[in-house]
Amino acid sequence: MTSKNPRPSQSIKRLVFVVGSLFAMALTAGIWWGEGVAENDQGEPAHWLPVNTAPLSQRIDLIGKIEPLATRILTAPYDGDVKDYLVEPGLQVESGQTLLSMDPTLLETRLREALALQLKARRTVQELRNWSTGSQVMRARRVLRSSEMQISNTQRKLSISQDLFQRGIIARDELNDLEQQSKAQQLDLAAAREELQNVLNEGSGELLQIAEMELSNATVKYEALLALEKNGEVVAPFTGVIVPASSSKNSNEDGTIQVQAGSLVTQGQALFGLANIEQFKIVSHVSELDINKLQRGQAVEIFGDGFEQRLTGVVDIVGRLALADDDPGNSARFPITLLIDKLPVEQLQHIRLGMSARLSIVIHHSEQAMVVPVSALQQVGDTTTVQFRESAAHPVQQLIVTPGRPTVEGVELFGVPSGLLRVYP
Repeated sequence: MTSKNPRPSQSIKRLVFVVGSLFAMALTAGIWWGEGVAENDQGEPAHWLPVNTAPLSQRIDLIGKIEPLATRILTAPYDGDVKDYLVEPGLQVESGQTLLSMDPTLLETRLREALALQLKARRTVQELRNWSTGSQVMRARRVLRSSEMQISNTQRKLSISQDLFQRGIIARDELNDLEQQSKAQQLDLAAAREELQNVLNEGSGELLQIAEMELSNATVKYEALLALEKNGEVVAPFTGVIVPASSSKNSNEDGTIQVQAGSLVTQGQALFGLANIEQFKIVSHVSELDINKLQRGQAVEIFGDGFEQRLTGVVDIVGRLALADDDPGNSARFPITLLIDKLPVEQLQHIRLGMSARLSIVIHHSEQAMVVPVSALQQVGDTTTVQFRESAAHPVQQLIVTPGRPTVEGVELFGVPSGLLRVYP
């Protein structure tokens, strides 16, 4: 039995084929690498990176608390005792619902006193307006008339006595007595005239003006008390939740006011607060590193463990005064307020005051942003440039660009279209 060995010519052909294939593969790889890798001025390799526009959003994530958009402090309408106290903290009330009623006993006493003062002031004004026909003026007129009659009689007697004295019928002393009596009555007449004028002056000028002002004040006071009497019940001005009010008077150890039926309160004293639950806000605070990135009107997404739905809102107030901190080494933090968009009734039922919320504030958004690695940028003096070409078959261009906001992936770039950018390691 004989064996057959392969012919030497066939082995040589196979070896040539393998070597040729490896050479072709190496040549192809070299051509490809030449297109994808270049060298910079320092001889370092550079790669061409495809770039395209894409949506870009930058956010700041915070934690906050849900609070009412507005809280109105309801106060006692007037001095007096609380008759009925119908609410408690946390109770939801409807617009127009009676929350508290007052005992009007003390107010009614003040009303009677004010009415008495008004009636007295009105009588005084009426007397002064009719002063010329009043009792005091009439009395002064009667005194004056009496003095005039007396002096008239005396003058007549004096005239007769002078005639009789000239005839020698009466003595000189009798005539002198009548003359003295006439002089005294003339003085009384002058005094009566002066007294009448003084009495007439009392009913005009400043005295009347003062009396009219006192009547006006008494009327205003009485009408104000009448208006208070109509407000003997404290009602809810809108739908909301009762919250405690703080005060230094009639308060508990935690500062909340302790009011109950029978409590004596004064006009304007805070009773409790009513939180508006028709719209909410969120209060939070942000580090000094991020505070200047926020501005009013920025969109916010809101999430919470206590409510399933995603809420939306906007930044409303960005604080300019840092929160108090006893440690000067800590980073400053600033308060911010966000408004939650108005919610339908079914969603409002799931929101509670004081719930925690996770906030995602959109500080920048672009639908067609170009984000590139920082290593693609070249600084030439004050100008930033990139090496660009539309595709591998197009020539290289040097474009002047404007860097924007930094991102995790690189930096937002303005002034470059979609294509290939040269990126250096």
